Amino acid sequence: MPKLACKIPLKVALACSGGRDSMSALSFLLRGRRQVSLLHYNHGTPGSDEAEDFVSEAAKKEGLELLVGRPNKELESTELAWRDARYDFFAGSDLPIVMAHHLNDAAEWWIFSSLRGRPNLMPITRLHEGVEILRPFMHFSRDQLLKQNVFGGFDDPSNSNLAYNRNRIRKNIIPEALKVNPGLLKTVSNMYMRNHD
Repeated sequence: MPKLACKIPLKVALACSGGRDSMSALSFLLRGRRQVSLLHYNHGTPGSDEAEDFVSEAAKKEGLELLVGRPNKELESTELAWRDARYDFFAGSDLPIVMAHHLNDAAEWWIFSSLRGRPNLMPITRLHEGVEILRPFMHFSRDQLLKQNVFGGFDDPSNSNLAYNRNRIRKNIIPEALKVNPGLLKTVSNMYMRNHD
């Protein structure tokens, strides 16, 4: 199993969309006997209510506290608007927040930031309005993280929409980049290692 990118406290909140990545992170945390509460943000987009129902059922089954956020106005249908709304919701947490981002996400972000002329790595830890944001799975490939999963997951229909940059990068650019450098994920993992030596 890959090494965690940062320590995970005993008590954490997990940003849980209901997708397979965040449900895999939940499986990992519960197996590690962490005390977990769930933070779920319902953006009001197609599939959002079904995702909330999925997370709610998992929380009920495991006896976990679940806090759900919703926009108080109609959001623009943009990745930035959705992200900002989620982080505004996260700012109310009194626990460190674990994100389920993994090495594939890190590679996508590095490519995205590079295409905009400012290549950088997704931070492993950071503070957002006084709340600690943790990304402990940055050395796990998505496949390695998914092996932890005992819950399944909800498939967000927006994940197949090529109108969003993250999906263009994931579905079109990453496969081509892997042909140029089959070790791309290892390259990104090594960059993290160098930055934390």
